[in-house]
Amino acid sequence: MSDQPRHFDYADLTAFTTAVLQAVGCSATEARRVAKCLVEADARGLPSHGLLRLPLYVSSVEAGGIVPDAPMSWAHEYGATATLDAGFGFGHTAIALAIDKAGGLARTYGCAVVGVRRSTHFGMAAPWVERLAARGIVTFVLSNTGPSMAPFGSAEPLLGTNPISIGFPVDGRPPVVLDMATSAGAFGRIVAAAKNGGEIPEGWALDAAGAPTTDPEAALKGVLLPFGEHKGSGLAIAIELLAAALPGALLSHQITDIWVDPGSRMGTGHLVIAIHPGSLTGTNTYTEQATELVDRVSTSTLAAGHPAVRLPGDVERHQSDAAHEGGVALAESTTADLDRLASRFSLTRIQPIDTTHRNEAKE
Repeated sequence: MSDQPRHFDYADLTAFTTAVLQAVGCSATEARRVAKCLVEADARGLPSHGLLRLPLYVSSVEAGGIVPDAPMSWAHEYGATATLDAGFGFGHTAIALAIDKAGGLARTYGCAVVGVRRSTHFGMAAPWVERLAARGIVTFVLSNTGPSMAPFGSAEPLLGTNPISIGFPVDGRPPVVLDMATSAGAFGRIVAAAKNGGEIPEGWALDAAGAPTTDPEAALKGVLLPFGEHKGSGLAIAIELLAAALPGALLSHQITDIWVDPGSRMGTGHLVIAIHPGSLTGTNTYTEQATELVDRVSTSTLAAGHPAVRLPGDVERHQSDAAHEGGVALAESTTADLDRLASRFSLTRIQPIDTTHRNEAKE
């Protein structure tokens, strides 16, 4: 299979993905929400959270693992805190509700903590923290996932890749957005490597016998490793306690992932922490200091071999801008999946764009 990606129009991909999700029972609103998150992940150069997952979502909905348009309810509300019961629906819908709830509570109380239980995967976290950062609110999003990572020193998959994302508003500038998993490599990247016949870097995984491996197939039968050894492991355990134990969700080792059984109702947990900056000082101190830091870091002396100093989120933002203009790059294995879905649901196959023609037109 060729490793050369083909490029597709952003809007066409979003419309196609929306149609696929509607075909399996999602409302237009939910289908578009999930579709935008998947396509944006590919646009940002994060295929592990992109359309690679669309066949998995379809299989899970059909097998009863993910409930489309699940009835969701606030199981607990107290002051600046709340917990959402997501009813085993799409995590994208659950986290959207939690983000909006946290934003409203932070406006009222200065800060807020909102938990989610009985949820599923919500895609990449960055867009969700950006949603509140655009309103001037510092936002943390944490989640646990299905069991795929071993604690440091173990060869047993007890932890999830457990992402953490933090969005910081910066006046007049794009937000600073940290978005990272606690594993050395994303689970979806290993799936992609297995589908495309590639290898994974050393230090990402152990095989089923507990030995280091660069074979993605062996890694999928074994365990992922945390980044930074004990550091990533410790952070992943902390996220389990915050995102799963606090809102009453299942711990990762209690979950059967939909990658293993599409019919599994995962019951993952998420946590949103929202902070209105002015509530801590009553002044514009945060705005001034955030601007000072961003400017100082961006203009700092370059190390040899580095063309620029990037802030968290810069690279992904630039890639997304380029993809909106010049097309979203997809691996051949992913486009083959989309073609199969088109045939199955009697949809028009999405066609790649002529990037050469586009580039010549721009020049």
